[in-house]
Amino acid sequence: MVTLKEYIHQLHYFVQGYEYYLIFLFTIAVIIGIIDAASIALFYPMISEGFNIQADKIPLYNIIESVSSLIPIGSTFVHIGLLFVILTATSLCLQLGYWKIAFIFQREIIIKTKTAIFSKIESNDYKFFVDSKQGDLINLFNQSPLYVQNSYDRLLSLCADLMTSFIVIVMLFVISPGGLLLVIIGGGIFYLIINSIGKNISEKLGNLQIASGQSENKVINEYISGIKPIKATHASEHWKEQYIHALKVYWDRFAEFMFIQRIPIIAINSLFYITIGVIVLLLYMFYADNFILVIPVLGTFAAGMMKILPKAMNMGTYKLELKNYLPHLMKVYGTLQEERYHKILNGSITCNEIESDIVFENVNFSYGHAKILTDVSIQIRRGEMTALVGSSGSGKSTIVNLMLRLYDPSSGKIILNGRDLKEYDINSYRDIIGYVSQDPFIFNATIRENIFFGHDYSETELIEASKLAHAHEFIMNFPDGFDTIVGDQGVTLSGGEKQRIVIARAMIRRPDLLILDEATSALDNISEAAVQEAIDQVSKECTTLVIAHRLTTIRNADKIIVIEKGKIVEEGSHDELLGIKGIYWIMITNKNDTETLQ
Repeated sequence: MVTLKEYIHQLHYFVQGYEYYLIFLFTIAVIIGIIDAASIALFYPMISEGFNIQADKIPLYNIIESVSSLIPIGSTFVHIGLLFVILTATSLCLQLGYWKIAFIFQREIIIKTKTAIFSKIESNDYKFFVDSKQGDLINLFNQSPLYVQNSYDRLLSLCADLMTSFIVIVMLFVISPGGLLLVIIGGGIFYLIINSIGKNISEKLGNLQIASGQSENKVINEYISGIKPIKATHASEHWKEQYIHALKVYWDRFAEFMFIQRIPIIAINSLFYITIGVIVLLLYMFYADNFILVIPVLGTFAAGMMKILPKAMNMGTYKLELKNYLPHLMKVYGTLQEERYHKILNGSITCNEIESDIVFENVNFSYGHAKILTDVSIQIRRGEMTALVGSSGSGKSTIVNLMLRLYDPSSGKIILNGRDLKEYDINSYRDIIGYVSQDPFIFNATIRENIFFGHDYSETELIEASKLAHAHEFIMNFPDGFDTIVGDQGVTLSGGEKQRIVIARAMIRRPDLLILDEATSALDNISEAAVQEAIDQVSKECTTLVIAHRLTTIRNADKIIVIEKGKIVEEGSHDELLGIKGIYWIMITNKNDTETLQ
């Protein structure tokens, strides 16, 4: 359970830098409360004058009479009536101004919060994305920040209502302490009712919303991402059942919880009339002989109650809603404060080029309790093509991840240009890398934007890169050429076309280090031959690291490194490794398709 101190701390965290909005809004709320209280106080002299009742003058009466007399026309009743209209209109204008500023404040908060979430996620280590569910992340971006904004919306409403109610109550106390006591007793009973009914229900509802939203996002994301195999194998029913289950997590309890929360709201109108009735009866009992003299007090209290009642109703609702929003607030706050995924420290040295071999010195790497690499020492020679081969799970992709600094070694070093790779600025180092994975990432934009990938290049560079990747011809066959929209995940493209666009993305960077992780896996034989020729050409101009299962991809490599169970077992050229008839030779000769390494 979050304490009040922790809750206030978390609320303040999101408004840092915008405190002046809160001060300004609080000042306006106080002014609105004073004006509303003053307008209600006018009912006393208005009723007294209107019904010609010689009632006792309230303490504020002389002030009201002095101000209203400044109006040059009409009787005292007209003066007071016009002052009431002026005060009410002023209150309206101030309330409009209050909420205009409040919504601007909320806009700034939600933009700041969403930006902070993205910046935090972007700065997290790659391990964060491995550990997190996609649906959870989508929910964190789309849903939770809105509840943070809603929290401030309700708090601002609560602040305005509290200020007005407090000042009106002070005014009613000045008019009749006894009458106010009755109001307070009635309000206290209402508070006890709503507090006992609503305790913990809204917070539970908020937690269920998070759990249900995350489950829904996960199912929908998986369903859309895998729609082709799902449709092709008639597996939709499984995802439909998961989606219905995710809905039931929240909505099965929704009706029950919402009904319980609605009881006080339904009952409060009746409570108001009961309270008014009790007050009238009590006043009649005490002032039976001079009941007409208490009519101004009764009218003023009725007006005050009419002002306070909706706000009291709202306060109960706000409290329940704030408890509902609390889990979302805590989730966003917890994410922004999370420090577990900042283990990859950035260096300070700019890396402009690769000037020497890349050397792994006794590198070990573990993921959790599982050891992936054991005492790996290899040399990736500058300007040459080095290939990694081995069975699935042998550690090839882990070496690539270490090269990309998605992870750091558990022990040992990776030496580049005579320095530990950790000493270099990560972004400057990654700027000289071209990377192509076996799962081509294509986003819903033009082919041009997919190749540029957030950077700026000339048209000449674009055409050269697409030709190198053997992509120019099929791109030009589209009516819009490079400006063709490819759809979500490149749905309008074949697997080979998507892969060649990603290869063009790597080629256009003219990298010093080219990393190809199964880069030709999705290509047909004709496209692969053309792309392989391009890879062979580009690899002459840079240092290249290749992971491949196809023999054609690596047979021309300057050096082939065989890795098994996280250990280096063989090194040499294609012919050298065949000559020693070791594991590499077995990997080739034991396959029916001699062009495939596994």
